[in-house]
Amino acid sequence: MAGRSLGPIPLPSAGERGTGEFTFGGDAGLEKYRWPFIAISGTSEGPTVLITAGIHAAEYTGVEAAIRIGRTLDPAHVRGTVLVIPLLNRPGFYERSIYVNPEDNDNLNRLFPGKADGSWGERFAHRLLNEIVTKCDNAIDLHAGDLIEDLVPFVIYRETGDAALDARITRMANAYGAKWAVKSAPTGERPGSLYAVASLNGVAAMLAESGGRGLLIAGDVARHVKGVTNILRSIGVLTGVPDLVKPPTVVKSFDWLRSPVEGMFHPRVAVGHLVKKGEVVGEMLDLVGEPLATMHAPVGGVLLFIVTSPAIKKDGLLLAIGALER
Repeated sequence: MAGRSLGPIPLPSAGERGTGEFTFGGDAGLEKYRWPFIAISGTSEGPTVLITAGIHAAEYTGVEAAIRIGRTLDPAHVRGTVLVIPLLNRPGFYERSIYVNPEDNDNLNRLFPGKADGSWGERFAHRLLNEIVTKCDNAIDLHAGDLIEDLVPFVIYRETGDAALDARITRMANAYGAKWAVKSAPTGERPGSLYAVASLNGVAAMLAESGGRGLLIAGDVARHVKGVTNILRSIGVLTGVPDLVKPPTVVKSFDWLRSPVEGMFHPRVAVGHLVKKGEVVGEMLDLVGEPLATMHAPVGGVLLFIVTSPAIKKDGLLLAIGALER
């Protein structure tokens, strides 16, 4: 029916698509920005699915894929509601911001569930989670390697301990079609990711990674579009038979390697490479070319992402390995 809304977002009538912008009223800091959305209301009742991207503003593959999904889904073939918010880190997009939101220089994907009276990012996370995310049945957050990252496609999800919810989440992750899956928190990282906190609030949520390096490579965008489309079919939101894809290999842990010194990183491995524990994966050199540190794989497994910029601060991130052995 006309006049429906999901939090601050107006929804179109059944069988129609709507586009526009929304904001979070009553907060001067948030109201400076307007967020784009595409909403598709199906012709019959069904789940509400949220598709988000751009929580890291320079992960363009996810942003472009979300836009394409929103524009190409046929409402006549949709059951329920699909809401697409293609850019969450609105302050950082035109700034080409890496990792953080320039309003408070913090990582938006480490701030959930947020705080009603916190920093800009904490307030945004609080409003997004409580006014939009928790009103949905399913959520898919699209990512890529950031402006200075390359990666092999993979999915991430968290188990909650609720068997029925975990089965729904795993079904979504399996339907995406990635070769690798992570379901453990990265070593040494802050908690507070959107998909993980959404799952703890009863939403069947997951994250998918494809592409990176600030590039809109057609195959990387298409992988996201195809994966999300298959998820929507597998959960009964989109008509058609889902493709039978091989479930991903779930890695034993997600190990992030950081540099003990500042300098220039010279990697010896590439994404997708299988490394052995203790294998040399790169070297840190100073600015006159003297060696500072030799970097070794902390575990054996698949190299899921690598930082492509050679300029690395002390404790700066270098790469991540999905462990296949301990």
